[in-house]
Amino acid sequence: MSEEQEKNARGASSSGDRGPEANAESADPDSPEAPREADAAGTSGDASHMRHEGATAFRSALKLGVSLMLTWSVALIVTFKLPKYFGPLKNGYYQFCDSFTGTLFVFIGLGVDTYIQREVPVRPKHASDFFGGFVLARLLLSVPLFAIGAGILLYRAKPTEVLATAALFGLVQIFMTLNETFAKMLQASTKVGGLAIANVLAKILWGGGAYALVVLKAPLVAFAVPVLLAEVLKAAFLFSATRKAVELELRVDVAATKAVLKESFPFFVSAIAVTMGSKLDVTMLDFVNPGVEVGWYGAARQIANLSMLLAPIVSGVLIPMMRRAHERSEEEFFEILRRCLEGVSIVSIPVTTMLALGADVWIKLALKDEFLPAAVSLRLLAPTFVFAYGNVLLWLALMILGRSWTITLVSIGGLIALPLFILLAVPLTRDLGAGGAGMGVGLALSLRELGVILVFLYFLGKRATDRRSILAVVKSLAVAGAVTALHLALARLGPVRLAIDTVAYLVLGVALGIYRPRDAIMVLKLVKNRGR
Repeated sequence: MSEEQEKNARGASSSGDRGPEANAESADPDSPEAPREADAAGTSGDASHMRHEGATAFRSALKLGVSLMLTWSVALIVTFKLPKYFGPLKNGYYQFCDSFTGTLFVFIGLGVDTYIQREVPVRPKHASDFFGGFVLARLLLSVPLFAIGAGILLYRAKPTEVLATAALFGLVQIFMTLNETFAKMLQASTKVGGLAIANVLAKILWGGGAYALVVLKAPLVAFAVPVLLAEVLKAAFLFSATRKAVELELRVDVAATKAVLKESFPFFVSAIAVTMGSKLDVTMLDFVNPGVEVGWYGAARQIANLSMLLAPIVSGVLIPMMRRAHERSEEEFFEILRRCLEGVSIVSIPVTTMLALGADVWIKLALKDEFLPAAVSLRLLAPTFVFAYGNVLLWLALMILGRSWTITLVSIGGLIALPLFILLAVPLTRDLGAGGAGMGVGLALSLRELGVILVFLYFLGKRATDRRSILAVVKSLAVAGAVTALHLALARLGPVRLAIDTVAYLVLGVALGIYRPRDAIMVLKLVKNRGR
């Protein structure tokens, strides 16, 4: 694409890009009122554009939010049902197959999804230049990965049912990677209606199939089949939606694919580090302490993962808005980043607090008593999700700022740190009783996430935070501490105290100004004024 074509593409995708300078050029230079009129027009245009961007982001978030609520309901049922059916040992097998194949097949991503997030919001038709080439490259790369995976499992003498289940999960990973690419294109185009529908349909198919297999008392390997079918049908649906959204064409352009591969290489390395880092905990626990400990920890991980269901909204809705804001003004971009970090913090900290305080209650409600040792893992896993949401935002900010190699180096550092932390922590905790090994892995994961977020903040500098956002985090942590103290003081009340904890958190949050009703009113005004 030539420089002129790129400018046209950006202009078409962002009608408010012409600021005061552009308006001043078109004004009469001999008129003394020209600069003032240009400034007024530019300011009005920027404000109107920001209202439009905010309303678009809110509508996209609403669509994805509704679909996530429906998929969350299905995921909740299956998440609780499968461990009960499998028991700790086979649940460990199931979690291992998912984690192992996810770690192995991370290599087929090739970094293109991050490239899509950066480029497609302003160059939608560019997606057709490289999509077909990447699909072909992924298929070719999958062949040796299947062979490597089979060799590792045979070397470790895994049971036949684990080999078969892992093979099916390998196919699942191929389609999941393809679907993630479709999702990034739809999110970049802000046309997420099809994605929302596909998410719901896929989850219903998966959940219904898994539930039917539980009723039929099916073997372990059968439970990978509904996951695979759901991803295949989702891919067909999303391909159709993406063709309409960005006029996607399936062709192989070798030159364009090579160029995008080169541009995506730092994202590729970073994605490997991030994905392996998110999957490595279960895989490593199976290596250092195989057996029921993996099943207990895997159950805790499944419950904790439910708190991350809003991550697609954070990345899918904010990226296009932040990308276009950066095109207009770096200060506007950082202002959005600061407010997003504030919003993520004041929502994720209370969720994390309730997750940790009620860990034993959630395990009892969701699973059998034989999974109670998972509660200690769940408590130590809970903080990772405050850090994880922050890391998502900071990672995206660095990506938009063109700091791809910074992301890569930090991600590699986090990947190296996790197994070292696990190898140090597990020997210290494994003798503390049932679930002790999982406790060590949870502690290691939390420490890794905290380290990554601090390093990201260092590289972004002071503009990533301001007094308001820092105060919101400090106040939220103070309230979390007060609620924790209240929870311990009311120990004799049992599970009832969780309701008291929740009310106390909300009251203190409003009293300290953490939650501002006027912010909600502002969002509603954005939607009301979307057509202006």
